[in-house]
Amino acid sequence: MIQVDTLRWIASGDEQGRYVYIQELPDDPPSYLVLTAADAALKVAGGDEWVEDFVSLQQFFDEGRWVVEWNL
Repeated sequence: MIQVDTLRWIASGDEQGRYVYIQELPDDPPSYLVLTAADAALKVAGGDEWVEDFVSLQQFFDEGRWVVEWNL
């Protein structure tokens, strides 16, 4: 299950070895900002993507073949 508002590590997939933070935006229904970076502070070699809704967020993870360590 994808968790929001928590920093996690991408164990495999297109962004393997990077950190990810998913921010839920106050839209109705909510949209999401997906922040990635090489460091846990999200300051080194970072990027961001916006997705329209939770279904799109799940598709984003599937397309990138992301396996995220949710239980840190």
